[in-house]
Amino acid sequence: MREHIHQLMNSLPRSWRAATIGGLCALALATALVGCGGTTSATTPTPTTAPAAATSTTAPAATATTGSQQGGGSAVSIVSFAFSPATLTVKVGTTVTWTNTASIAHTSTSDSGSAVSWDSSTMNPNGTFKFTFSKAGTYTYHCAIHPSMQAKIIVTA
Repeated sequence: MREHIHQLMNSLPRSWRAATIGGLCALALATALVGCGGTTSATTPTPTTAPAAATSTTAPAATATTGSQQGGGSAVSIVSFAFSPATLTVKVGTTVTWTNTASIAHTSTSDSGSAVSWDSSTMNPNGTFKFTFSKAGTYTYHCAIHPSMQAKIIVTA
């Protein structure tokens, strides 16, 4: 093949040879630049957020509460990859509301073997979940999507 190209080039007039060689060099250079990250017209897709699950509700950002609560309610915020507060103490009969203030989905799921169990299912951003604690005890929980996220609720009589 090399010999065939050499014969073809020799059959061209001298001025055409220079133009052909220059054109091939320019083509090779352009191909190399595009392959090495030169300018392209491709666009980067924009990520989108999944729609909220049917069971999620939108609520204003919750204020983390610590200390004892008298009935009523108390709040846990999910911020980035943490529950805030990490430990919440409430009275029996208190309804705790978890609000996902993060930009990704999370859950509030009781640890296995707990005397009281709950699972929020997936809470999309701004989603909430409520659970009423009717029995005194210490209850540890986690995010089923991100198991390193752990916290606890202490329920007093």
